[in-house]
Amino acid sequence: MKILTLLSTFIALCAISTGCSNITTNENLSKNSPSGKNLKQNSTHQFGGWYCPDNLTNFPAVNIKEWSSITVIEDRLPTKEETQDGRSLIYIDLNEYPNSKPFDIGNPRLAKIYCQQTRREETIIIIQSILIENDTIVGFRYLNGGNGSAKFSNVTLLSNKEIDNIPLSKFFTTTIEIVATPASIWEVLTLPSHLNNLSPLLDSESNQWRGESNVNFYYPNAGDKIAVFGDKLYGNYYIQNDYSKNNYTEKFFLHRNEKDDATLLKIVCGPFINDYEQQENRIRNWAKKLKELSESIN
Repeated sequence: MKILTLLSTFIALCAISTGCSNITTNENLSKNSPSGKNLKQNSTHQFGGWYCPDNLTNFPAVNIKEWSSITVIEDRLPTKEETQDGRSLIYIDLNEYPNSKPFDIGNPRLAKIYCQQTRREETIIIIQSILIENDTIVGFRYLNGGNGSAKFSNVTLLSNKEIDNIPLSKFFTTTIEIVATPASIWEVLTLPSHLNNLSPLLDSESNQWRGESNVNFYYPNAGDKIAVFGDKLYGNYYIQNDYSKNNYTEKFFLHRNEKDDATLLKIVCGPFINDYEQQENRIRNWAKKLKELSESIN
């Protein structure tokens, strides 16, 4: 199985709740804020092409059954507050872009978009659509968590029939507080020397899969790995691996909580179609052991 590595420019991912990235025409990523400012580009605006798959606080994973019930801002442009609490994404300063206005497509809308970073077509929930500078831009949520934006012409809206044909599935998501440094947790999470302590919780017959993995975690029904990332991004460790079967993705995000000297580990795995309960129990037991090991070496 050949592992395709994500673009090296993936390192411009956003911070835990405020960062955002913009894909320029040469596929480079640049760090950006949710307001879309501070980004130099050969364009009259900088609101299309954001890629923030690790923004799991404001935009957690959404199960397919629940996509139509998420809260969006309709019939007007959002306030700054609304672009920072998950209800919307792009803040437009009308003093700078006085002719901007909402573009009604009946949000939220389910759609597809090809993602250069994951090397596959992703299902997204459009939560915002705007007309700005002769462009139509959409802001969206990834089903597996995080957010992005694109030109309307780059997304494909799904029909009711297409939506009905999507199998029901669920994401496993959890946040664990670990009394250890991010570096200690990262060591347990990624170094093969800790695999023997964690693999019994994964019910794998052998550990041959570890030779092509960047994390001490394994889901046997994921299919081929088509994109992989693991690194420290603007002070936060982040892993995202994307697979071919059922668009399975695993995300591990570490954020230091300075107030109580602990680290929050956010985990997103899925979607699971037929084995959610089994995988939920499996991942919880694995995460419990990960916490124990991390706190013992801190």
